[in-house]
Amino acid sequence: MQATSESNPGPGVSGRQSRFFYGWWVVAAASIQGMVGNGAISSGFPIFFQPIRAALGINYTQMSLVFGLARAEGGMGGPLVGWLVDRYGSRPLIIFGGFFAAIGMILLSQATTYWQLVVIFVGVVSIGKTAGLGQTLMATVNQWFIRRKALAMSTLMTAFAGGGAIVVPLLGWGIAQLGWRETMLYAGFFVGLVSLPVSLVIRSKPEDMGLLPDGDRVSRPAAAPSRSARSGQPPDRAPDRVLDDQPAEFTVRQALRTRTFWLILLGVVTRVSATNAVIVHLFPILEDEGLGPQTAAFYASLMFFLAIPLRFLLGVAGDKLAPRKLLFIGQNLGAVALVTLVVTDSVVGVVIFVLCLAVVEGVTSVNWIMVGDYFGRRRFASLMGFMSVFHNIGLIIFPIYAGWIRDTTGSYDVALATLAPLFVVSAFAFALARRPPPPRMSQQVS
Repeated sequence: MQATSESNPGPGVSGRQSRFFYGWWVVAAASIQGMVGNGAISSGFPIFFQPIRAALGINYTQMSLVFGLARAEGGMGGPLVGWLVDRYGSRPLIIFGGFFAAIGMILLSQATTYWQLVVIFVGVVSIGKTAGLGQTLMATVNQWFIRRKALAMSTLMTAFAGGGAIVVPLLGWGIAQLGWRETMLYAGFFVGLVSLPVSLVIRSKPEDMGLLPDGDRVSRPAAAPSRSARSGQPPDRAPDRVLDDQPAEFTVRQALRTRTFWLILLGVVTRVSATNAVIVHLFPILEDEGLGPQTAAFYASLMFFLAIPLRFLLGVAGDKLAPRKLLFIGQNLGAVALVTLVVTDSVVGVVIFVLCLAVVEGVTSVNWIMVGDYFGRRRFASLMGFMSVFHNIGLIIFPIYAGWIRDTTGSYDVALATLAPLFVVSAFAFALARRPPPPRMSQQVS
């Protein structure tokens, strides 16, 4: 990640600046925020599923509804957050979201009724997560890089997985030793503490600091196109700045007009619907396989731990290999994971389940790298927000569905068997999502 020059940065661009590119500090800060925040909330909150359910005397469906309502809030807030990020920058939202989520976790540690759980988790924790984590962090990193996008985004997504691998065992230990309330309280304080230095480092985009993506610098100022260029005649001289290696910049409207966008959206909706239903119920699913709480926490941590190198390696590989093929293989392995757990009743089945899900988690970074690579950096957050409207519908329905199946049948087998085909649909949708032709230059809007 040293700020060395590129072999072919493009006409009119002289390459990397000699000093260390500030974008890597942004990646580091976003990664720390993502590791702690997503580790404590997205990956970590399911470990509180059974303790909170038992403490408040609620069933699996009611507990699943909490996650579903939180996703509903994310679905409604996602487009607004995306628009705000593209319009005003990500830094204010990251600062607000980190501290708001921390306050919510502190309040949640004191909840004594089901409705307090719903209001605090959905109305405070989830709002903070939607504003300051996930799509906002990815949109920030996407703004800072073009050629090194795969490396930067893979680093961030790897940190998300690292949060699951590092934070989840700590939460499990805390619950066993201190209880869920004290663990939630300390986790909230820690999220807030981390958000402070992150807020001092993070910047929305390189242009805010007079920089260009990847640390490039313009050798001479750009000039208006000549009359011969506008008329289609050969120019008198080379253009001052033409970045031929930059991806095409799509507006939201232009992206929505492409077949590729809707195929990616279908792949995302089916992937996150199946994956989230499993992750929400991961600990009770493993305990239903005969594992104790600590053993279940070990296998869950193992899955997130394996996803750390996989997210990085597969993300970087997505810059060299066809991302469609990587996603096709990864999503089909998700189906294998669920089917294996249904048809087998042994430790071997659990191991196969964990290994395949680790690949599913690992290939996630390729999904979002592909969106940024296909459609550009300027409307990335808005496109993610638009997608969230649709995929959060699945995130609402399928965890509740899995909980209802568990309550009515006493097992997760039927839920797992019906979720497996969603991975297959996702695999084929991604496989068919080829790079769209760029929009005409006259139609591109900055």
